[in-house]
Amino acid sequence: MNVNFLKTLRENFRVRVLTVFAILISIISFSFTAFIIHYESKSLTESVISKGSLLAKVLAHSSRIGVFSENEKLLGGPVEGILSQEDVLQVSIYNVNGRLLRIDKKNGNWGYEIPVNSDTATRNEVFHRLKESAPSFYLEQKNTFRFWSTVVSGSAYAKEESLLLEDNPLKRKNNIIGFVQIIVDKETLNQRLDALLLDSILMGIAFLLIGFGLTYLVVRGITKPLNKLTEGVKALGRGADVEKIPVDTEDEIGKLAAAFNDMTESLKMREEALRDSEQRLRSLSSQLIKAQEKERSRLSKELHDELGQALALLKHRVRSVQKNLSESHPSLSRDCEQTGSYIDEIIESVRRLSRELSPSILQDLGLSSALRWLVENFPKQYSLETSFEIDDIDHFVSEEAQTNLYRISQEALTNIAKHAEANHVSFVVKKNEKSVSVAIEDDGKGLDLNNIRSGHSPEKGLGLETMEERARMLGASLEISSRTGGGTRIALTIPTEKGGID
Repeated sequence: MNVNFLKTLRENFRVRVLTVFAILISIISFSFTAFIIHYESKSLTESVISKGSLLAKVLAHSSRIGVFSENEKLLGGPVEGILSQEDVLQVSIYNVNGRLLRIDKKNGNWGYEIPVNSDTATRNEVFHRLKESAPSFYLEQKNTFRFWSTVVSGSAYAKEESLLLEDNPLKRKNNIIGFVQIIVDKETLNQRLDALLLDSILMGIAFLLIGFGLTYLVVRGITKPLNKLTEGVKALGRGADVEKIPVDTEDEIGKLAAAFNDMTESLKMREEALRDSEQRLRSLSSQLIKAQEKERSRLSKELHDELGQALALLKHRVRSVQKNLSESHPSLSRDCEQTGSYIDEIIESVRRLSRELSPSILQDLGLSSALRWLVENFPKQYSLETSFEIDDIDHFVSEEAQTNLYRISQEALTNIAKHAEANHVSFVVKKNEKSVSVAIEDDGKGLDLNNIRSGHSPEKGLGLETMEERARMLGASLEISSRTGGGTRIALTIPTEKGGID
C-alpha cells in the first residue's frame, strides 16, 4: 500500500472515517449481492425443476394408453404437446421393459449434441430406481436437465409412497407400465442467472455508490466544524485573530464549538489584559531606566564636584604639610609623599566611576568618540585584547538613543569581562542607508541562552533584560547568538528613522 496513503490515513480523520465506512459498505454490499444471487438462483432453478417435473408427470399421465398398447401413433399427441413447451429439447417414452417406444426432439442449433438415447447401463439403473422407490426424479447435467417419471396403469398421477408401506400388499394401487424422459435445455436458465448476476452486481455497485455518497455527506458534516476548530486552533497558535465558529447543532460537536468560542473570547480578554500589563510594565521600565540615568548623572556630578574637589584639597594640604616638615623628619616626608600618591589613585578611581556613571565624554565629544574611549580603556581594566572599527554615527542617533546605545555596549563588554573567559573582543559599528548596526563578538566559552533565559543559570542577572529593554526603547532589534565553546555575538540594529535625529 502506498506510504503516502497510510500517512494520510493516520493524519486525516475524514479520509480515515470514509475508508472505514467504505470497507463496511463494501462488505454489506457484497454480502447483500451474494445473498440475492444465491436466493434468486435457487428460486429460478427450483422453478425450472418444478416445471420439468410437472411436465414429466403430465406426459406420463397423458401417454398411458399409448404405452399400454405400445402404439407409437397414440403417443404422438402427448409427445408433441410436451415438445412444444419452451426449452424442451427431447421427449422419450419406454415400456416397462426399457424398450424405446417413441423419441422426438426439437430441431435447432443448440451448440451441443442432444443424445438420442441414454447409455443402456445408466438407463437400466434409472428404471430400477423408478420401479423401487422414486416415481419421478431428475438428473442435472452440464447443459440440460433430464426429468424421469413412471407411467402407471391407474387414472391417478404417480405419487411418492411411504417407505412404511414397502411390504404392504396395498403399496401399489397402480402398476408401472412404462417410463418417460424429458430433456430440458439449461440455456434459458443460464441466461437468466447471468442476467441476475449482472443486475445484482449493478445493484450492489449502486448501493455502494449511494452508501459512499451518504457517508461522505455525513462525514463532511462531522468534520467540517472540526476542520474549522482545527484552523481556529492553528490561528490561535499563530497569534492571529480568530472569528467565532457558528454553532449549528446542540450535539457534542456544537458543544465543542461553543466551548472553543468561549475559550477564544477568554483568551482575547486575557491577551488584552496581558498587553495592557506589558505596556504598563514597559512604561515603568522605561521610566526606571530614565530615572536611573538621572540618578547616575547626579551621583557622577557629586563624585566629580564634591568628592573630587575634597580629595584635591586633601592632596594639596598633604603636600603643604610635606613642605613644612624640616629636613630632620625625612620619614614623615616620605609618608606624606606616599599619601599624596595614594590620593592621586583615589582621585583617578573617582573620575573613572564618575565617567562610568555618566560619561562626560558622551556629552563633550559625542557617541562615536565615547565608544572608542570605552573600547580603548577596556583592556586596561580587564587585560583583554580588543579590535574595533567605529564609524561616525553621531548625526544618525538622537541624544537619548546615544545614551542607551552606549549603555548597551558598556553592559555587553562588562558581561564579557565577567563571564566569557575570552581572550579577544571585536567591536564594530557601521552606518548604513537606513540603519546603524553594532556587532560585539568574543572568543570565550559561550552561553547557554535557554538556561540563562529560564533563570536556572548562576550567571542570570538583570544585564540581559536591561539590554533588551534599552533596545526596545531604541526601536532596535537585538540578537544574541552563542554556542558552548564557540564564543558569543551580540548584534544590534537601529533603524535611523526611529533612532535618528528627532
